[in-house]
Amino acid sequence: MIALHGKTILLTIACFALTSGRVLAQEDNCFGIIAGKLATADGSVLMGHNEDDGGEQMLNIYVAGQRKGTSKFLWAEFPGLEVADALMNEHGVCVASDNCPSREDREDFSDGGILHRLRLDVAKYARSAREAVKIIGRDVERYGYRSSGRSYVVADSKEGWLVALVQGRHWVAQRVPDDKVMTIPNYYVIDKINLSDTLNFLGSQDIISYAIERGWYNPEKDGVFSFRKAYAAPRTFKSSSNTNRHSQVLAFLSKGTYNYDVNDIGLAITPAHKLNMQDIIDALSLHGKPESNTGEKPLVCNDNTVLATVFQLRDWMPRSIGCVMWTCPGRPCSELFVPWYMGMTQPPKGWTRFSDWTEAEQKHFSDSKDLRKNYPDGMYWTYTDRWEKVGKTHQAPHSAHQTTLRKQQKKLFDKQKTFEQKLKNLPEEQLGRMLNNYTSSIIKKTKTVHR
Repeated sequence: MIALHGKTILLTIACFALTSGRVLAQEDNCFGIIAGKLATADGSVLMGHNEDDGGEQMLNIYVAGQRKGTSKFLWAEFPGLEVADALMNEHGVCVASDNCPSREDREDFSDGGILHRLRLDVAKYARSAREAVKIIGRDVERYGYRSSGRSYVVADSKEGWLVALVQGRHWVAQRVPDDKVMTIPNYYVIDKINLSDTLNFLGSQDIISYAIERGWYNPEKDGVFSFRKAYAAPRTFKSSSNTNRHSQVLAFLSKGTYNYDVNDIGLAITPAHKLNMQDIIDALSLHGKPESNTGEKPLVCNDNTVLATVFQLRDWMPRSIGCVMWTCPGRPCSELFVPWYMGMTQPPKGWTRFSDWTEAEQKHFSDSKDLRKNYPDGMYWTYTDRWEKVGKTHQAPHSAHQTTLRKQQKKLFDKQKTFEQKLKNLPEEQLGRMLNNYTSSIIKKTKTVHR
């Protein structure tokens, strides 16, 4: 149990995954991608993320309406987990995160520190990705971050940012260049920093002096300061899961031209071609090649991927239509990505435990046991049952199922263009109904399509 902002809660952190009978270490969970608007085929900002968690999980997706002083947002929620949720608000600001253990061994918290509430603060209050970064930094400096370390991927329709947090009150953020694509497994990838360049960097003003004080950085010996080398837990650079997953995604995006070196990784690379939605999905679906010494595959998409999301953020359209959270409830190599538009007013049947999202917020930790028993009608169980039937066969990357899946995904992308043409100049209420019905109809048609 732990005190959090005056309340006592059961602390449950998404830390472990089981892949091919192998327990993955804490640094082996999740994967994030941000492609800048000049790196994409249509000029959108694309942000992708795989959420990996072990044990029984239940995905809920809420259309969280406005409350006084807060924004409307879409909330992909995993009850009981501190750091698993993905969100996007009415301003097109989206957020997810990747575990990145630090070497910090000192606790520095106020009111129990902050963890789960951080991304909800972004969804409720941020009007841009840059403002989201500042909200994260403000909360960390005020309360102290209550986890070893983590990197938050944040984006809107203009730009993307990566925000690296260290246990306690230290943080740094870097803007993803518009013509680049940033990828992150579970180690810090922010390297050289320049806090005087406030267009591209934000962070704790003592980020370098504190590292010197702790003996993590010696200017005379180490040369130019590297955030990742100073603050990361050294074991993360030695994790074959991290290095193999990261190198394979970078090779995929660069068509094999990227020269990977774990000790010299820039924040982002120039992709071999302008990226589209399917490219991001393909990257999140990678299974890799067996490691020569173990025969194991470094999986980006694995047995414990419980949610994959691709946020499609287009600034030339109204945000109600132009900002879409494409959700894959489980393994991206095995399930379709379905569009959830920001203009939706309610979720399809079976995707929430409660009729009001505020009840989910209040009971996020207290109502997180025996979820299948207590909520047997949840739509998510349709997908988890399918995984049990499929077993490990999803690891065959060229299966007939995946060929069919890709064709179905293309049909959805093609249909999107036609559908959005019908939405022009619709009254808000009618627009909401059409968007609700659209997502519901896709789920009904696709939930039983597979194998």
